[in-house]
Amino acid sequence: MVIARISGGLGNQLFQYALGRRLALQNKTSLYFDLSYYKYEYETDTPRKFKLYPFGIDYRLLDTSPYLYVSKATKLFPDRTLKPFVEFHLEEQFHVDPELVKAKSKVIILDGCWQSETYFATAADTIRKELTFKRQTGSTFGRYKAAIEREAIPISLHIRRGDYVTHPEFSQSFGFLGLDYYQRAIPLLTDRFSQGKFFIFSDDPDWVRQNLAINAPHEFVTNTRPEADLDDLQLMGLCHHHIIANSSFSWWGAWLNPRKDKVVIAPKQWFKNKPTWDTKDLIPANWSRI
Repeated sequence: MVIARISGGLGNQLFQYALGRRLALQNKTSLYFDLSYYKYEYETDTPRKFKLYPFGIDYRLLDTSPYLYVSKATKLFPDRTLKPFVEFHLEEQFHVDPELVKAKSKVIILDGCWQSETYFATAADTIRKELTFKRQTGSTFGRYKAAIEREAIPISLHIRRGDYVTHPEFSQSFGFLGLDYYQRAIPLLTDRFSQGKFFIFSDDPDWVRQNLAINAPHEFVTNTRPEADLDDLQLMGLCHHHIIANSSFSWWGAWLNPRKDKVVIAPKQWFKNKPTWDTKDLIPANWSRI
């Protein structure tokens, strides 16, 4: 069995699931989600909720399974590892650990974010199939979906502010990219796709309306219901090309677009103040970093 500890926001949850699914397929075993993170709120983190329930993911909950006690019992072993019966992997570096994908023990426990397509590329077809939305959507979502589908070349543009501006830790480690990044990225797509229309997503839409200068056809997407993040993610994935933020959320919005010819522009500097975190494996090779 593979136990993936799920934590953080929707983007992180998708990365954690993706590695767990790859290892479960590779070892022909079941995938369990440990959701204990969501039982509490943490001063150092933005309050989050488990958001993978609308997808067609094949998983079981550790929290309601007798295997919960197996997971707890691993704490008796040095580093919670006793191969070939159990091995515990705590993420200790941001770039890919090539040894991790070789895990073969009966119980594999994953605790980390695992932010790289490299971790799950061999299972990409299954993951895309499982990440099909299965949920009820509202009329606002329907209007935006229809607007995107009417366009010959819809382009998503994501600006993340929120806790990147207000949270004392995240504003220092991630930080808002700044408008200069978008002013450089937008012409790269307008020059290439003269018929393109931008659909602009943000957790701070009023600020973006007032401050983003964009001389191209565009529309602001403002979903406000409790599942607004899922609405935004699904709509991003319907666009043909993407400008993403330094955010795992819009990373997945771009990745869920299955088009082979998509153009994705990503920021070269992902972190504001993490000089030792190597992001070389974060952005897929066929995306552009500026």
